[in-house]
Amino acid sequence: MHRVVRVAVSKLTRCVSEGLFRLVIVFDPSLAHRVSVVAVSWLFTLTGLAFATEPPNGSERTAGTKRALLVCGLSGDAAHHKLYSDTMTKLHEGLSKRLGFADVQVLFGDEPIDSDTDIIKSAGRATREELEKSVTALGAKLQPNDTLWVIVVGHSHYDGKHSWLNLPGPDIQQTEFAKLFADLTAREQVFCITTPTSGYYVKPLSAKGRVVISATETDWETNETEFPHELARVLSSPPEAKEFDIDQDGTISLFDLYVTVARNLAQSYLEREFLATEHPLLDDNGDGRGTEVQIDFLTEEQGGRAKPKKSSTVPMNLTGDGRISKSITLSFSRADP
Repeated sequence: MHRVVRVAVSKLTRCVSEGLFRLVIVFDPSLAHRVSVVAVSWLFTLTGLAFATEPPNGSERTAGTKRALLVCGLSGDAAHHKLYSDTMTKLHEGLSKRLGFADVQVLFGDEPIDSDTDIIKSAGRATREELEKSVTALGAKLQPNDTLWVIVVGHSHYDGKHSWLNLPGPDIQQTEFAKLFADLTAREQVFCITTPTSGYYVKPLSAKGRVVISATETDWETNETEFPHELARVLSSPPEAKEFDIDQDGTISLFDLYVTVARNLAQSYLEREFLATEHPLLDDNGDGRGTEVQIDFLTEEQGGRAKPKKSSTVPMNLTGDGRISKSITLSFSRADP
């Protein structure tokens, strides 16, 4: 409809402009230039009116449903069962109660036990077969204006070529995992892979308009990661806005969430005098290469290049990573979950 209006205005304006110009030049060539200027001004006015019928920034579009899929592989032992159970519960609460996600599905690798939360007890089993079924079902109900977040937690192993998520039954590696989501469409897509060697998921998952976050570099970072637990803590108990607004642009965005988690982890390793064994990456420009965008917000002691006690306001490269994640505003509810 809007395209028809624009085309009609363009044709009408061109006809009137050319007609006035020819009419005037016959009687007074000196007026031709002034008439042309008036015609162009009239063109801009009509075009502006035509474009004004477009909803600004999609504000009148249906907001869509906020959906999430949380996947946790096998824990391996009782201690990790509790750790992962608590983390998945916090992730679920953070998304559903803090960020207003209406549809949050959980797949958990272990069989539930009596001490687990209701969220874990009611979760599906995170087998490869159930994961495939869940993604198929998700694709059937996902609408173009929906939001989709996928968060993966658990152990993995790297064979020199593939990073395998450890599941009950057959495992799944990064290219196979990415293919499950290749045909899904949603206005906002965020993938957060928090396992060891998760950097290898960035390239196959990367797509235009999609945000892909990994807990590690594309390297032999095979140690157990702390990223998912810190992410769950921040989502379920977000800091005050002044502290959370890392880039000081007046809004809380996915970029702020990512950098907050990365910075907290860097500080934790520093305080414990441990060598950091995980270096998170973010890719949102679709080139398949993750970037440590947090480096401008970490002090030199934390492994970055920001000045102590001063948040970086370095402008974002127009073609670099960070632009899409900065555009995803997060409206946290401050009510107790």
